[in-house]
Amino acid sequence: MRATRRPALVLLLLAAVLAAAPVAVSAAKTPKPSRAAPPAKSLLEGLELCQVDAAHSPIEFSISWMGLSRVRGAFADYAATLAIDRADLTRSSVTLVIRTKSLTTFNERRDKDLKTADWFDVEKFPTAVFTSREIVKQGDGYLMRGSLSLHGVSKEIEIPFSFVGRLRDPFGEERTGFEGHVALNRKDYGIVGPARYNALLELGKAMVGEDVDLPLSIEAFRSTPKDTLQDRAADSLWRTILARGVAPVAKDYRALRSTTADSLLPVNEPRLNAVGYQLVDRGHALDGLEVFRLQAEMYPQSASGLAGMAYAYANLGDRENADASAEKAVAMNPSATRALEILRRARAGAVN
Repeated sequence: MRATRRPALVLLLLAAVLAAAPVAVSAAKTPKPSRAAPPAKSLLEGLELCQVDAAHSPIEFSISWMGLSRVRGAFADYAATLAIDRADLTRSSVTLVIRTKSLTTFNERRDKDLKTADWFDVEKFPTAVFTSREIVKQGDGYLMRGSLSLHGVSKEIEIPFSFVGRLRDPFGEERTGFEGHVALNRKDYGIVGPARYNALLELGKAMVGEDVDLPLSIEAFRSTPKDTLQDRAADSLWRTILARGVAPVAKDYRALRSTTADSLLPVNEPRLNAVGYQLVDRGHALDGLEVFRLQAEMYPQSASGLAGMAYAYANLGDRENADASAEKAVAMNPSATRALEILRRARAGAVN
């Protein structure tokens, strides 16, 4: 009995959420705004919020070992958001949060040692954070200045970088590439280690060098608004909102989810989130805001809906609510870099 009821139940849920949308709704049709948008200027005017593709943008480093070779490693887990101004990169900014427990030098024994209080002390300092302060043109490239907080120490650093290019990938996302390089002195951040690792050897070099090289190759992506979403369930939700409006769809969704397990709902949190951004980026921030509110209400354990609300409010020019929503998102998830970027603009009142 259970095996036969499950497919029927899934179809029933799909019908309950989506069936009110006419099959022939045009993909080019645009939703009617819930109400007149306020005449405030967007806090993100001229900017595109892009997420760094960590899978193709490794945060790698290398350091001298006895003056004879170099040990190489990486931080495998991080989040980063770029606010990019295409017309003027000097108005752009970056927020990066690295989870220090993800440090690896591809040697289990050494990694275990590096994570202790002798070195990175990852239990006490679980994140490293970089926040750009300004970007200036420098020759054929650029120079980024900002604050790096690592191991309980915050210092200003400079990162020379260049713009590699921009393209649209086969999946319809816009991708932008940058390359740069920065060198840091580990002792500037209190990462000293036991004395034996700092003693000079025959070649006049310490066992572990002080200068750490970090080559940077960053790829950021942005999902651009489309007439049709690739995900079928998200696209169905999008079309339903076009046909019926966001309020009745949200009402039906609340009623359905109150009696249905998440595993049986075709429209889950990521799909709500995708449709929320689609609405905002298509110029319907008020409707997008309602979808993000629904997401935050239905999935209160996640910061994603709050970050989406902050994005919608920022596009509406509502500084106070953008600040409040972004602050709540960061309190829930300190690595919510999109919310951190919105928070800085809500509080600064100006771009760089």
